Amino acid sequence: MKFSQVFVIVTSVQPYDPTVIDLADDETSDTRKGIQSIEVGGRIISALCDFQYPVPLKDLAAAVGMPAAKVHRYLTSLVRIGLACQDDQSGLYGLGPMALRMGLSAIERNDVVMRAGRLLRALTLDWRSSGHLAIWGERGPVLIRTEHGGPPVISTMGLGTVMPLLRSATGQAFLATMPRSAIEHVIRAEQEILHWDDQQVADLIEKNRVRGAAVIEGNIVPGLSAISAPVFNSDGSVACCVTLMNPQANYFQPGHPAFAAFLREIARFNHDWGGRERVGS
Repeated sequence: MKFSQVFVIVTSVQPYDPTVIDLADDETSDTRKGIQSIEVGGRIISALCDFQYPVPLKDLAAAVGMPAAKVHRYLTSLVRIGLACQDDQSGLYGLGPMALRMGLSAIERNDVVMRAGRLLRALTLDWRSSGHLAIWGERGPVLIRTEHGGPPVISTMGLGTVMPLLRSATGQAFLATMPRSAIEHVIRAEQEILHWDDQQVADLIEKNRVRGAAVIEGNIVPGLSAISAPVFNSDGSVACCVTLMNPQANYFQPGHPAFAAFLREIARFNHDWGGRERVGS
């Protein structure tokens, strides 16, 4: 009796038809619905981007409004594929190497940024200097490429570093050319730290606009001379800033040959590319 019951159950199964696609519940024929698990993972990655520091699991779970146990399961997979990472000692979570690779790859597909990267490499080789390329991020200028045409400059500035707006040549180049409304929150935050008033900021902006480039001496790395200027998009917005650094004191100061040569190269690049500063920015 038991055998016959089993036999009836088995023979009731439909024969396999290779033309029929069996879709999971979250993978229906309506492609607009997408795959929910990927979207949830995207929320977690987005939250990791929003945090400015490595974050504990409970804080991340609170940010995405999900139970910690569920977030942990997603993080396990995200860590495996490199989109997230976990510090072995503290247990804190952050973005992983694949996330950095994806971000840089997306940026490099911007044609003007790709061309500016080639300009940066040529300038560092010609002047045996170090340099970097930066774009504007949510919290300020972010380094996306570094080059060394001479002895590497020893510093903590690596890819993904957010540069100071008021104390670095890169930051001051953005400060002089970005719309004030877009960078006001960063200006205010740094003013509180440096105890600068509005007139000091205004004077810095005017000085860099008049001379056409931002120049500093040892503000970030002692004994280092740095110069930075923007590359513009065709609509007049700032695409990125090109910065050079040299260990010779006053190397890029106005009146020195390197200062004038740098301005000429940036102006030529913007002209050839078709980028120009937006009037009234």
